[in-house]
Amino acid sequence: MIVVRRGRPRDRALRPTDMDELFSALMSPHGAVSTRHAGTWRPPIDVYERPDSITIVAEIAGMDREEIEVMIEGDIVSVRGSRPDPNVCDDRSFHEAYIPYGAFAADIYIPLTIDAERATAVYENGFLRIDVPRVQGRTITPTSPEPAGEHERRDA
Repeated sequence: MIVVRRGRPRDRALRPTDMDELFSALMSPHGAVSTRHAGTWRPPIDVYERPDSITIVAEIAGMDREEIEVMIEGDIVSVRGSRPDPNVCDDRSFHEAYIPYGAFAADIYIPLTIDAERATAVYENGFLRIDVPRVQGRTITPTSPEPAGEHERRDA
């Protein structure tokens, strides 16, 4: 589901940087699993630019598309949801545990002007693909100003 919220872009000073998130993850007793919100994890994400759009691909396997929320607010694309643990039982001992379950969150800053109204999201084979069209710039051709008095002669 895509939710578009209109509003002013967030203040750049309030946006977390990659270094802020890395520092928080290193200082957290839970490691990289807990970055911004306690108990949340961040899915692997690719962000790439094409001539006409920005594409965000998130690897979030094992979910129904109704459990994923995509919001566009200003220049931030937010992906939220919760991946359930399909193997929950009271009597289990892990030998390896690398697959995160539970709540996840990711905020992706888009450094270009985008058209949020035409954004699309598709969840297929464990990958969420969000395409956000770019707003194409307008070319303005400069002209020479008319010499003083030229405008008055044409009116006569």
